[in-house]
Amino acid sequence: MSNRQELKIKNKYTGELIDTIPADNAETLQTKIKTIARNQEELRELDFHERAKILSKFATRIRFKKKDLKKLIVAEGGLPIKYSEWEIAIVSNGFKFCEWYYQFIEEKTLTSIEGEDFVKIRHIPQGIAACVSPRNTPLSLPLYQLGANYLVGNPALVKPSTACPLTMLKAYSMMEDMDIPALGALNLVIAPGQWAVNEFIKSDLIKVFLSISSSHTAKDILVRYAKELKKRVDKSMGIPMYNMPFKQFVFECAGNDAGIIMDDVNLEQVAKWNAMASYTNSGQQCFSMKRIIVHKDIYDDYIELLIKEIEKMKYGDPTDPQTDIGPLGSRKILMMMEVMVADAKKYDAKIYTGGDKIDTGEDYGLFYLPTLVEIKPELCEDLSKAPFLWREEAFGPVRSVTKADDMDDAIRLANASNYGMRAVVYSSDLDQIEIFKKRLEAANIYVNAKPMLTDITVALGGIKDSAYPAGAKYYPQELVFQKYINDQTPVNLDKIK
Repeated sequence: MSNRQELKIKNKYTGELIDTIPADNAETLQTKIKTIARNQEELRELDFHERAKILSKFATRIRFKKKDLKKLIVAEGGLPIKYSEWEIAIVSNGFKFCEWYYQFIEEKTLTSIEGEDFVKIRHIPQGIAACVSPRNTPLSLPLYQLGANYLVGNPALVKPSTACPLTMLKAYSMMEDMDIPALGALNLVIAPGQWAVNEFIKSDLIKVFLSISSSHTAKDILVRYAKELKKRVDKSMGIPMYNMPFKQFVFECAGNDAGIIMDDVNLEQVAKWNAMASYTNSGQQCFSMKRIIVHKDIYDDYIELLIKEIEKMKYGDPTDPQTDIGPLGSRKILMMMEVMVADAKKYDAKIYTGGDKIDTGEDYGLFYLPTLVEIKPELCEDLSKAPFLWREEAFGPVRSVTKADDMDDAIRLANASNYGMRAVVYSSDLDQIEIFKKRLEAANIYVNAKPMLTDITVALGGIKDSAYPAGAKYYPQELVFQKYINDQTPVNLDKIK
């Protein structure tokens, strides 16, 4: 990438060329890294509360420019316009009330076992963060990455997907128009992911690597980091000395979330919520419900209701306020949905609805109809032999459903996964609910909850292959380190004078 390439950004539904923009090359990227490094002290001169107020003002600007942002999200991202409203609300509310995060990074006093309180824990910005965002959320996730770093005082470079960079470019230009203080410590990188990742890894100035991607992509990043470490090993002293410094890696990865429906709930209500949870944004969400587990006693009735809800969904023009299912983000996703359904058929899976595609033969206007596939429960426990649709995330509008004998069986099936982002339970039995909370293997447990929660108190994260480090968390927590300060000056000052 010695020369600046141009990226052509197309409308995901019509194929119309929206804009042509220059991509970063090695020279422009290194300039951006050095520039934000020079400006980090200006950013840190602002305290947390000043930065929070600035982001709150920006939230107001987002709401004023909502119409323009929605147009870009729908055009380049393919999100139906009704859901673009939801995505904007995530960040506008998050920025408006971002002082809420102060509880995680405020200075804390520790009382020793002797009852003394000489020790304080301070939270210090990690340093320059490189952030990689996915294509399915053109605004919310990359802006959350940018805002979280600004909030704690980290310089940051955010790389939105090259499939949909215009929304973030618009958001950044809005920050420039507002003359946001210390904006020189933040910037965007417009470049293909593989190349940009390598450049981020090689730079010693970058201290934090924050990536939202598939689990397999995250592991590949670690492999590439290890290869770079090996390139810079010094064996002159007789033992290997790795001269490249550590980076802090924070990966938010795939979800293959289980949704459990027990036999003591309002099936019509739950079916409506489950359809929304499963197929919003054409199922292109890491936290979508993907493996639906239904108690055997209500299985047939529930399936009938769920199919009705799925078949009510309208697909097509994302600018239509009635559209539920917009175009897929890429031909790769379309092909993956075909592969998953074809693989399931090899196991004699029943296709309850869907299983068809709309293929324009181009890289736009691509649809896979909302699809529900039954997988036999005996195929689900041994992941090495399970259908592809069960063991891996379907990042599109294809969902599996299987039958559980009872609560224990439902938990066993839900936990039969390499992923553990979220798990959802619908039950009115209070004793069972407590057991679900304890035994389900996921970082985020939702019980009898509506889907699509957008409150900033909702934590990200997962366990197993859904996140690294594991657990429910908030980005500001991950972007600082704890400094232990033991100051005994009050009792020892006279002794050491």
